[in-house]
Amino acid sequence: MTDLARADSHAARDRLADRGWIAPKAELFRHLPPPPAAVWLGGDAPPFSGGALDDGWSLRTLPGAPAGRVDLRWYDAADPGQRIALFSGLPPPGEDDAAPFAWAHRALVRQGLRVRIAAAGGPTLLQLDHRVSQPVEAPLLVVDLLPGARCVLLEAHERQPGPPTVQNLHVYVRLAEGASLQHLRVAAPLAADRWAHHVHVQVQRQASYAQCLLATGGDYHLQRTLLELDGEGASARAAGVLLAVEGGLEQQVLTRHAAARTRSAVEMLALPGAAARVVASAHTRIAAGCDEAQARQRLGGIPTSGQPRIVLRPHLEIHHDQVQAAHGATWGALPEEALFHARQRGLEETAAKSMILAGLARSVLSRAIADDDLPEALRLELALAAALARHLGTTAPSTEASHG
Repeated sequence: MTDLARADSHAARDRLADRGWIAPKAELFRHLPPPPAAVWLGGDAPPFSGGALDDGWSLRTLPGAPAGRVDLRWYDAADPGQRIALFSGLPPPGEDDAAPFAWAHRALVRQGLRVRIAAAGGPTLLQLDHRVSQPVEAPLLVVDLLPGARCVLLEAHERQPGPPTVQNLHVYVRLAEGASLQHLRVAAPLAADRWAHHVHVQVQRQASYAQCLLATGGDYHLQRTLLELDGEGASARAAGVLLAVEGGLEQQVLTRHAAARTRSAVEMLALPGAAARVVASAHTRIAAGCDEAQARQRLGGIPTSGQPRIVLRPHLEIHHDQVQAAHGATWGALPEEALFHARQRGLEETAAKSMILAGLARSVLSRAIADDDLPEALRLELALAAALARHLGTTAPSTEASHG
């Protein structure tokens, strides 16, 4: 019953053995190299050991979403027929620097969830939480929006205390013509966790995608998003707030303009403290023939304590003349004037710093998604407060109210 799964797993492992893991000098990974392949493959553990599987996903449709327009299907990757259906229409691992992660994922994936959203009178409101279910895991999520569908999705990965985990997550998001997705993501590993999240987004004609990411540091934490603007008039926005006081945290956003009148905007704010290493990398490519394409990148970094390392890497690759493009990177200290005024109002230093950092973070995220306009259950406000509290060593309200 698992012959196909075992064959795929062994083929992926053989591929990694032949081609090797990510090279130490690979351009996109040279500032924060990932742990070796054995970490993501679970060492010498057998690829399929049988027994009950738990994919860790739980999804809730919030009030106001008409019944029948969200189709959820869980697939067992050890079953040949279900494995074929799970990977149907998904691209195979490519040849870029991150391809070894995709091969490691194919070798280890056990289950997957596919979500299909149809158009209706208003936006679909979804809350999708993922709970770590294995010490080493390769979750898979596929989200398809049909023509004209509109959705707001909160995808949360928030760890409870426990042993260190390794997670190689792959998410595929596909927006058909005229569809719209507001994608809020929270990724908060523990200090000893090693996580790599890969979000692959395809945007067709007149469709729009917006992502807000709130990520905290782990022993190794990679957030990588590939935005493919394949149809005329497609648009994408991505914003990230990166908080770390130890270990390494990296966000990569790669945008590919492949049609006329496409638009993209990428903004990241790195807020590391102590001895953390944080990398913010944006790469946008505008292909030939993309008339009137627009692209913008804005990266910023502010140390919050100690002597962290910040790397900001904006990059534009333009192969067409009739476009508008701009990029920039800035870093500096917290504004002393704002700290002074906050202290004058009676706030102690940590509270003042938290208030200022929260304002900076909200400003970045709101340029991608207007959080205040969302239902309370889908806002990032409590998640941001909790992340800042952990970052600064204080306390904050529980995130249970906003994340179920």
